[in-house]
Amino acid sequence: MSADPTTQSTDELTVTVSGGSMAGLFAGIELDDAGHDVAVFERSAGELRSRGGGIVAQRSVRRFLARHCAVDPAELTTTTGERRYLAADGSVDTARAESMTFTSWDAVYRALRDAFPDDRYHTNRRVASVSPAAGTATLADGTETTADAILAAEGGRSSTRQQLFPDATPDVADYVAWRGVTPEADLPPAVVEAFDDRFTFYQGADQLALAYFIPGHDGGTASGERRLNWVWYDALSGNRRAIFTDDAGTERRFTVPPGRLRAPIERRRRDRADSTLPPVFAELVAATTDPFVQAIYDLTVPSMTVDRVCLLGDAAFVARPHTAAGTAKAADDAVELAAALGRHETLGAALSAWDETRGTDGARLVARGRRMGDDRLGLG
Repeated sequence: MSADPTTQSTDELTVTVSGGSMAGLFAGIELDDAGHDVAVFERSAGELRSRGGGIVAQRSVRRFLARHCAVDPAELTTTTGERRYLAADGSVDTARAESMTFTSWDAVYRALRDAFPDDRYHTNRRVASVSPAAGTATLADGTETTADAILAAEGGRSSTRQQLFPDATPDVADYVAWRGVTPEADLPPAVVEAFDDRFTFYQGADQLALAYFIPGHDGGTASGERRLNWVWYDALSGNRRAIFTDDAGTERRFTVPPGRLRAPIERRRRDRADSTLPPVFAELVAATTDPFVQAIYDLTVPSMTVDRVCLLGDAAFVARPHTAAGTAKAADDAVELAAALGRHETLGAALSAWDETRGTDGARLVARGRRMGDDRLGLG
């Protein structure tokens, strides 16, 4: 390995990926297929579990699955043929024909994980720090690994980003997202009928609710096997600390996981749903046994690369979920990185070009998400 990335050849690179969730697997698979030697280090000891539930299956994600995974994207997705907005009393305010495709976090993760070699996916191995110039990653147990490039795909709370850019901190919005995923079999028939084949919304005073069907826990997409994914954006009422303190008394910064909401918070949430949401949305919220809450925030970085280190996905830019583009952004980061390595003869030139294009796109997406959130919740 050359000491200077500006002279390092892009042929058959060794690559360390920190983070084995979706962004890390997108990168690992793409670079492995391009002929590079990739090792993924994931901090969790076992199989990862979703806390996000539903995903809009953007074209770039479906294209990635079709090209790299032994699966037909249609087998992992549900579709709708109508976008519908409800009035407060539950009647249809507006509706228009629109084709949308959805999937679930766990369905995509399983497909990606199956496509990456087991012997190069290392669990219970957390990257504690990096040395950008040397390309060295130090793991939590003190061992070190050195590669031509390090890809930090650690999500919105990336420790590598915090090390490289300590001033790049989240800008938290003044509303939250209540979320849930409910098995179709647990829902009343009237609720299933109301949301079937529809991407359904309700926009009220300082709030926005939406719902759509996604594959079931085991990947089933037939009627009766699916899950109904819902998101309810609501202006922050009450003390943020109280909302983000879980049932064990632990204060959390960004999310209280499924089933861990404190009883007073859960009661207040249900009462507000009953009093402000259309009846079919309120019924869906009430039928969900393990809802959770997420903070909404924006985050940007001044650069996606530092010497041999790259920040991918939410480790670099966190856009509000209104853009429905977080998963696609992670896939595009990986695809464009491999393309840049293929177009340029040196690692330095490739990373510089990738940083310029993906950094610009990431910043634009964050700005777009901020506008969408503020406009749709009447907070702008």
